[in-house]
Amino acid sequence: MDEALKTITATASQPFDRAAVMTDNSILLIYPPERELDFREMLFDRCLPGLKSAGISFEVLDLTHFLFDCFDEQELEDLQDDEFRNYRLMKQGLSKRAESALCKTLQDLSQKAPGTNLFLVCTVCLFPLVRYGEVLRNLRELKCRIFIAFPGEERGGKLHFMNEPDAGNYLAVRITIKT
Repeated sequence: MDEALKTITATASQPFDRAAVMTDNSILLIYPPERELDFREMLFDRCLPGLKSAGISFEVLDLTHFLFDCFDEQELEDLQDDEFRNYRLMKQGLSKRAESALCKTLQDLSQKAPGTNLFLVCTVCLFPLVRYGEVLRNLRELKCRIFIAFPGEERGGKLHFMNEPDAGNYLAVRITIKT
């Protein structure tokens, strides 16, 4: 994890280049799903305090309660009613709504703090609804560098999120965290 920590810090300390290809400003932090707590400990106890002490700007978006924050009670009640009629369609609808809400939240954060480093954590909380490759595809003009916690692995050149094949077209830089 020490090598990954150095790489994250070095990447975050680089000036944000608005003229660069925007997808190059997305970084996947890939780690084994069973090491989620170790990853969070490394990030919150070592990485982010190090960035703060070095004067490197960053924001953190914790997705733990994201679904509860972006859907009101009536929407959830309507979705619950639909579940009994067609669960598959409801899940697809919820997935699109969650991905759209996440894109909007990230765009808003980018506008508030352009050029910052944005850490997207607790991404597992939106599994299996959100496909991060789809989210990134809609954020190619994001005005900040985004680090996405990615509990998964790369197998044969393809990414697997939470050990499930992920068909996302990731153009992001990949940092693999070995434990």
